[in-house]
Amino acid sequence: MDDHTDRTTRRQRRGPSQRQRQRILELVRAHDGAVDAAELAARMGLHITTVRFHLDALCDDGAVERTRIARSGRGRPRTGYFAVQERLDYRSLAEILALELGDTADKRRRRAEAAGRRWAARIEAGSAREDGAGLDVRDSARLRETLEDKAAMVATVFAKMGFRPELTKVTASTATTQQTIRLHACPVRDLARAHPEVACSLHRGLLQGLLANPAAAEGGTQKSPRPLFEAELEPFVEPELCLARVIDHD
Repeated sequence: MDDHTDRTTRRQRRGPSQRQRQRILELVRAHDGAVDAAELAARMGLHITTVRFHLDALCDDGAVERTRIARSGRGRPRTGYFAVQERLDYRSLAEILALELGDTADKRRRRAEAAGRRWAARIEAGSAREDGAGLDVRDSARLRETLEDKAAMVATVFAKMGFRPELTKVTASTATTQQTIRLHACPVRDLARAHPEVACSLHRGLLQGLLANPAAAEGGTQKSPRPLFEAELEPFVEPELCLARVIDHD
């Protein structure tokens, strides 16, 4: 077989494969949320191994990303896939923010956390206006919110930001009760990986601000009482997973 014939044969073999891959990408883009390989295989009439091969290639190309899909019953989460939308280059933004926030990582971390807490105060104020009830952030009803209420509120905010949060069951020990929120997609992943002291600290400050005492959120100068709830953020425990925790000290 000469070189020309060999190249022609390879192109003919690649044709159907490329069409399959493009069709899989179209189905992933059209799906509302993450979709797993089994569903795609069923819809296309292909073997699941073939579909996974194409999905791996699309992930390598940056057109698709993996996530976890929780099962309705028992069992380990399934691997899901969702299409990557066109994004800004956060690497450039990271460098600009790093320069503006300080010349050391510690300075950038402290200033980013402070910015996150201020952001939380604005979210609180905006929510009160949207409710139309004129509810003041100092209203005592807010101080009686449960751990589950607070965790659900945090999950709602992070969902609007694009983190695709998943609430887990409340766990308790002798000293604390806590609820973990699994964050399956960081909307500023490039920034977080290039400068975690900026992006992750901003999100940590936001989380802390959402759970802070109202007086602390307003930036009051008087000494605030101990927070009713505390927050922890553990970035990138897996390549596509961060953990936020809402903690109630018994």
